[in-house]
Amino acid sequence: MPQGTNIALVRDEKRPYLGSDKGWLSGPIVSRWRRGGAVTKTDIIPQIDFLSKDALKFLKASLAPNTLRAYAAQLKAWEQHCEEQSVAPYPASPVAVANWIAERANHGRRGGRRIATGEAGQAISSVRTVIPAIRAAHVAKGLSFDTRHQALRGVLQGIKREKAEAPNQSAALPARQLLDILEGLADDLVAVRDAALLALGFAAARRRSELVGLDLDRLGEGSGFLMRNAKDFRIVLVRGKTVTDDDDPIIVNREDNREAAKAIDRWLDQAGIASGEPVFRSFRKGDRLQRERLSADYVPRIVKARVAQHLVRSGVPEKLAFKEAARYAAHSLRHGFATSAAEAGASTLEIASVTGHRSQTILARYVRQADKNNLRPGRRIGVGLRRDV
Repeated sequence: MPQGTNIALVRDEKRPYLGSDKGWLSGPIVSRWRRGGAVTKTDIIPQIDFLSKDALKFLKASLAPNTLRAYAAQLKAWEQHCEEQSVAPYPASPVAVANWIAERANHGRRGGRRIATGEAGQAISSVRTVIPAIRAAHVAKGLSFDTRHQALRGVLQGIKREKAEAPNQSAALPARQLLDILEGLADDLVAVRDAALLALGFAAARRRSELVGLDLDRLGEGSGFLMRNAKDFRIVLVRGKTVTDDDDPIIVNREDNREAAKAIDRWLDQAGIASGEPVFRSFRKGDRLQRERLSADYVPRIVKARVAQHLVRSGVPEKLAFKEAARYAAHSLRHGFATSAAEAGASTLEIASVTGHRSQTILARYVRQADKNNLRPGRRIGVGLRRDV
């Protein structure tokens, strides 16, 4: 396979798609999302009399875009169900909603992972979003909805017990493996962008929405901005679900992350990113750089594609390489940083200073994983089933 081939893993396809960002748009994932559309944001945002135009704009911005999309999809499905049953969707009966949730848990449309594993019905993570979505619609319409009704709480608890699932956690992408991936990338501008994206995503332990929401030097239309100087890179997050007023900038020291610094500088300079413009931008047919911001949906595809490319280049059979790459996602960068830091002996406080984790439970999971990697008795001579020379 030629070095730098732009591989994009697309679900439900037997072969990878080779092409630019525009080619990825034709994949089944995006096509399914486009069909049918979704209800408008105003169906979720409360209608309050006498609000000024500016106040209404800020009210609409009170919910994160991902939350709005998730709620809109659930409300569209609920309204279609009510139409089929010839009943009014609002005000909704908690019992009727509980019945619908139970039906979806057993017979609802499945996502990609559940199709692949043959599991029936929708995942608990999907069906439990129904309740806050329907409540938001009621609030927007000036109605009440009892989210603590015993039917709703009991059915959800029962689904959780009867249809328990193993956590669908992406594999960690450790520092040593990422360095190998970066070293093997080609010199074309798409590869240069991907290298910067992977490097910054790991070194700053950022979520995909935070990465693609970055503007350069100052806030433009994104959710934060990236500054660089001779000593370090600094990420300031302004908008986001986990952003608070007392958040400090995320600092990526150049000396500690020399390869990451090279990759980020190279992309910013070659792409000619100007102040206030998106740091990560999309490509179209012919690998032409666009002014529009890279979509967060492409980040996991880029991670999978570059992991697969590295494995194939390392001699792994292509079929096995793509199967292995499917275990990775955008979160693999953040997960990889936390796990690599824990394996190197960093404290949870040190790790949290970069990742921004406020939950010690999640950080403790990374530390336990690192301990298991470091405390393998099979590594000792005479324990593991191998012949030591």
